[in-house]
Amino acid sequence: MSVQKAIAVVELAQPIRLIERPVPKPGPGEVLVKVSIAGREYLYCYVNPNLRSRLIGVVEQKNVTDPLANSFVPPHAVNPHDVLVREIGYFVGKDNLPGVLAIDIVGEIIQLGQNVDNDNFKIGDRVMGQGDPSVSDTKGSQEYAVLDADFIAHLPSAVSPDQADTIILNPLTSYVALFSPLGLDIPSPLDGAKTDFDYHRTSIVIIGGSSACGRFAIQLSKWVGMGTVVTVAGKHGESVLKSLGATHVIDRSIPDEDIQRQVRNIVGDDLLYVIDCNNRADHTPGIRMLSNAKKGTIVPLAAARPNTVDEAKIGPKQQGYNFKKFVCRPVLFRETAAQFYKALTQLIDHGVLKPTPFQVIEGLDADKINAQLDRWRDGQWPPRVNIHVS
Repeated sequence: MSVQKAIAVVELAQPIRLIERPVPKPGPGEVLVKVSIAGREYLYCYVNPNLRSRLIGVVEQKNVTDPLANSFVPPHAVNPHDVLVREIGYFVGKDNLPGVLAIDIVGEIIQLGQNVDNDNFKIGDRVMGQGDPSVSDTKGSQEYAVLDADFIAHLPSAVSPDQADTIILNPLTSYVALFSPLGLDIPSPLDGAKTDFDYHRTSIVIIGGSSACGRFAIQLSKWVGMGTVVTVAGKHGESVLKSLGATHVIDRSIPDEDIQRQVRNIVGDDLLYVIDCNNRADHTPGIRMLSNAKKGTIVPLAAARPNTVDEAKIGPKQQGYNFKKFVCRPVLFRETAAQFYKALTQLIDHGVLKPTPFQVIEGLDADKINAQLDRWRDGQWPPRVNIHVS
C-alpha cells in the first residue's frame, strides 16, 4: 500500500484528473485514515477582477437557479472552494501541484502516529475530521489521508456518515467566530470555567443566516441561550432559520437602511455582536448596527477579501468598534479547534448541530466532479457534494 488513487488539480484552469500519488505516512500526533467520504464546502473568498469575470460572471448577474442553495448569495463573488483550487490554485499554490481536493473527511483509522492518545482513538475507529486546505496529504479526494488527531472526532450515532460530513468545517468556523479571541470572544460552555456572562440578555446579529456558517452560528447561539438572535436572510427561509434558533429574520432584499432600522427596533442601542457570513467587501452596514454608546465587534467570515468601511456613515461610535477576521485553518488556533472537535460528537448527538443538504458522487470520478465544479463556476449552485471514495 505505497501508492493510491487520487483526484487532483494537475494543471491550473484545466480539468482535474485521476492520478496516482504516494500514500502519506502519519507523523507525530497524526492518524492515517482510509477515506470513505470526502466533502466539498463552499468558501467565500476574493479574487481579482479578471478572474472574477472568468469564474463567476454568471453569479455577478444573479443568474442563479437553486433557491435553497442561494438564499444567502449577495451580488458579489461567492465561490466553491475547489473551483478556485482548480482554476487559480487557491490555498494550494501553483508550485505545489498536483493538488488534492476536499477537506471534510469521514473514514476509518488504519494507522496511528507517535504520541496519539490510544484512550481516545484506536485503529478501526470511524472518525470525521478536517484536513488542511494547503496540504494535499490531509485532503479527502484520495484513498488515504493523514489527519491531525486534534482535529478529528468519533462519528456520531444520531446522523448518517454523509450527514456527519456536512458538520465539520463550517461549524468550526462559526464556533471560532463566536467564542474565540479571534472572533467575538463570548465565553464558551466548553471552557469549563464559571462565568457571569448573561447569555439571555445578549443580542447578536448574523448576516447571511441561510449560509452554512450562518446556520451553524444560529444553532450555536441558541445552544448557549442567547436571548435575541437576529439574522438577515431570505424571507422564504424564515421558518427553517427560526427552527434552528433565530428569534427574528429580517429580509435581506430590502435596502440596508431599512435593515438597520429594523435591527435597532429589535435590539435598541445595545448590540455588541455581529457576524457577517456574506461575501461583501463593504462592512459599513454591519458596523452601523452596532451600539453607538458601547464598543461592539463585527466578525466578517470572508477573510480573504479586502474590506472597506465608510467611517462617515457608521454613526457616532463613541467607544469605537472592533473589526476581527480570521482564516479557518485549525493549525492557527489549535487549542480552540481541539476543544471544538473533542465535543463535536456529543454536540451532534444532542441535536445542537444539524446537517446541511448534500448530494453524492460515487467514486473518484473525475468527469462527474469536473461537471460539478463547472456547475458551481457557472452559477448553477447545486448542493454541496459528498464524494464516496470507498
